[in-house]
Amino acid sequence: MGNASESQYATSAGQAGREDADRALFLEHQGKKYRRTSIIFGVVGLFLFGLAAGIVAFIMARKAEDNGVKATAGKVLAVLDVIGGIITMTIIFGAMK
Repeated sequence: MGNASESQYATSAGQAGREDADRALFLEHQGKKYRRTSIIFGVVGLFLFGLAAGIVAFIMARKAEDNGVKATAGKVLAVLDVIGGIITMTIIFGAMK
């Protein structure tokens, strides 16, 4: 009897470990998707829709980092987009005066 209960505990512990590993892989995969999305929005923001794309890129980079994936490139591009968007808006609205 002791062996049956020990083997059931080992099986449930092994299953829990596998579920944790599956969850970690899922989070890493999600993080990589967020990182890729942040880079795409960051690059698009350099040419079009700088301010809006920069904000979205920064949010996606933060989500990637929340999932344990580094997203430095996405954050840098996002900051450049926001700065470029602000400069562009300043020039356009300054020229309207």
